Amino acid sequence: MTTNSVRPQANPASTVPRRVLMGRAAVLLGHLLRGGVALVTHTTVGILRGDLDTRRDRWLVDLVTRLGPAFIKAAQLLATRVDVLPPRVCAALGRLHDGVRPVPLMAVADELQGTGLVLDRGADGVARPVAAGSIACVYRATAPDGRRIAVKLRRPGVARQLTVDLELLRRSTRLLARLPRMRGIPAVAIVDQMAQAVHGQLDLLREARFLEEFRENMAQESGIRVPAVHRDLSDDGLLVMEFVEGLRRRAPHEFPEMAREQAVLATLRGIYRMLFIDGLVHCDLHPGNLYFLPDGEVVLVDAGFTVRLDERTRAAFAWFFLQMSVGGGEACAEIVLSTATAGPDADTDGFRRELATLVRGNSGVSAADFDLVKFAGSLFDIQRRHDLYAAPEFVFPLLSLLVLEGTVRSFAPQVDFQKVAGPYLVEALLGDAFQSAD
Repeated sequence: MTTNSVRPQANPASTVPRRVLMGRAAVLLGHLLRGGVALVTHTTVGILRGDLDTRRDRWLVDLVTRLGPAFIKAAQLLATRVDVLPPRVCAALGRLHDGVRPVPLMAVADELQGTGLVLDRGADGVARPVAAGSIACVYRATAPDGRRIAVKLRRPGVARQLTVDLELLRRSTRLLARLPRMRGIPAVAIVDQMAQAVHGQLDLLREARFLEEFRENMAQESGIRVPAVHRDLSDDGLLVMEFVEGLRRRAPHEFPEMAREQAVLATLRGIYRMLFIDGLVHCDLHPGNLYFLPDGEVVLVDAGFTVRLDERTRAAFAWFFLQMSVGGGEACAEIVLSTATAGPDADTDGFRRELATLVRGNSGVSAADFDLVKFAGSLFDIQRRHDLYAAPEFVFPLLSLLVLEGTVRSFAPQVDFQKVAGPYLVEALLGDAFQSAD
């Protein structure tokens, strides 16, 4: 798998002086020590009040937030890795998608100098973002020709801090990987992949290219919209887009039933096109990046965490999904094994048996009863117990579906995931067959 980013530095930390790395490590160690003391307090109070899990989850989110944007973004990505971390930890880390501190601007940001872009400001002269992430914030603005636009700006100093923190994260992982309990777990590969994905999100021109490609691809589907990018006003630290009014999180009860189902179907058609046909996959489709409008239209934003599947991986995932839908458990197991890393105690025969049983047990389940999160959780649990670790290029497509599952089910639980996928699977597999014949 490639992330199709602007060519990253082979080793970004090579330009960072050792004293900077050591100084930052000392700061992080201070946060961790204070966090350890806070954990003891949370644990004691939690035991006494009977809310230990809630307090531990809150402690984890608070600690990650204090560590800084690299750790926030890394935790957001790890929140999707239910194949590696327990579901409860993933759910806690998933809260970091919300509540990231915004960056109000008193003065014009350096990136806007000479562009003619004018940020909307309040009566106090402060420009406040309409959306805030750990790497960048989005502001409402006016272009030189009067167009209403959205301006995405990197946080001040975030590039330097990410470079330092990601290298410290890599080095720490390499040390931890030597521990006996970590042997066989591809922790270094997972963190390297995650670090590359995080570092790639610094380049907003890369994201602009992805948004343009998504916009072109999704134009073939009705009901899903990607904001237009103004490339003439954008650069690597500044992304200028069409401003879409009315983007906010809405609860299912705010929509007529028909609009809810229309939005869910449009979303599923879009993700299946990404996964099975185009191979360009938005891996961060949480409610802060995917908005349902009252008329049933869907708006897709923020393509920072996007991966491009190679043809082999795209075809393998399509075949896995088809076999899963028809109860082909043995075939599903072989596909996963072909992409997985085996630990020292790997039991591939046991894995084949258990996964085949899992797939067969779900093949006759009705659309309303099939739970993709539960299925994937069982799949990853079987992998862990048999000392197998799926490759990121195979996991990310499945996780993109898992991120959607909760939203889709809450809006239209009756929609049949697998039935909607059918035409896209047929198109993908027939296309692959014709290519092979040529």
